[in-house]
Amino acid sequence: MDINEVKQTLCGPMIPVITNLKDDLSLDLDAIKFNVNYVVERGIVKGCGVLLAVGAGGDFPMLTVEERKEVSAAILSAAAGRTPVLVGAQDTNPNVSLELAKFADEIGAYGIQLAPTYYYHPSDDDVFNWFKMVHDSTKNIAIMAYNTWWHGYNMSLDMVERLTQLERVVSLKWSTPDGGRTFAKGVARFADKMAVVDNQGLQVLTAMLGGTGYITHLATVWPENDVSLWKMMKDGNYAGAMTQFQEINWPWLDFRVKMGGKTGGESNTVKAALELRGRSGGPGRPPTRALNDEERRELREVFKGIGVPDVR
Repeated sequence: MDINEVKQTLCGPMIPVITNLKDDLSLDLDAIKFNVNYVVERGIVKGCGVLLAVGAGGDFPMLTVEERKEVSAAILSAAAGRTPVLVGAQDTNPNVSLELAKFADEIGAYGIQLAPTYYYHPSDDDVFNWFKMVHDSTKNIAIMAYNTWWHGYNMSLDMVERLTQLERVVSLKWSTPDGGRTFAKGVARFADKMAVVDNQGLQVLTAMLGGTGYITHLATVWPENDVSLWKMMKDGNYAGAMTQFQEINWPWLDFRVKMGGKTGGESNTVKAALELRGRSGGPGRPPTRALNDEERRELREVFKGIGVPDVR
C-alpha cells in the first residue's frame, strides 16, 4: 500500500462509533446509522476523520460475532464512502479475529484494528506470526496495529519495526505505559512508515512529531469541535490546538475517567452525552450501567462549562 495515501486517509479525529441498543438490548441499527451520518455531515470525512467500528468504544466484548458484523456493515453503509471505516478485530479468540478481518475485507472496509492476542501472554514471535497470519489471509485491507499494553503485552519499538515488514500493516494506534519518551520516540520513528494515531491523550505532540490522527469520543457528540482542532494542527497552529484541548476536551476526558471508576465500559458516558443533545444514546449491556440522574446533571454542567451547543 502507498504510505502517503494511507496517511492522507487515516488522519484526523478517529471516532470509536458507539453501538446503540434498543430498550430490549437488541441492536438499534437505525440509531447507529443516524449517528454516523450526523458526524459525517458535520465534517468527519476522508482527510478529516476516521470511523472505528466495534472497538472497545463500541462495546465489542458485549456483542456476538454476528452482531459485530451487523454493526460494522451498518456503519460502512451509513458512511457511504465519505469516511474511511476500520473494523475492530481484536478478541481473546484468534479465530474470531481472523473471521472479522476476512469479513472486513469482504465488505470493503478500508481496514481493521488488530491487537496482539491476549489472556495468554504472547511472545514477540507469537505476535509477529499472528499479524502475518491475518495479513496473509486477507487481500486488500489496511491493518492498524493496536498496542494494548494494559492486557499484558507491550509492543517494543523493535517489535513495531518488525511488523512494518508486512506490506499492509501501515498504521499504529499508539500508547505506552510510560506515556513519555518511549511514546514520543515511537511516533517519531514510525511517522514516515505508518499512519500513527494517538491513543495517549498527547494529540498535539503526536501531530508535531508527524502523527496523523487521534482517538476522540467527544467527536461523536460534538464533531465540529474536533474538526476545528484537526484543521489547526494541520495548519501548524499547535498552540491554538493545545489551548482548545485544555479548555474543551480535557474537562470531558476528566469526567469520562471519573465515570470509569464507577462502572466499566466506554460507551455509557457517550450515550448519556448524546441524549443531552437530543440524539439517540440508549442503554448498555451488563455489566456496565447507565449514568444516574446526579451524574447526568454533572455531565450537563461540564458541557455548559465547555460550551457544547444545544444541551438539554
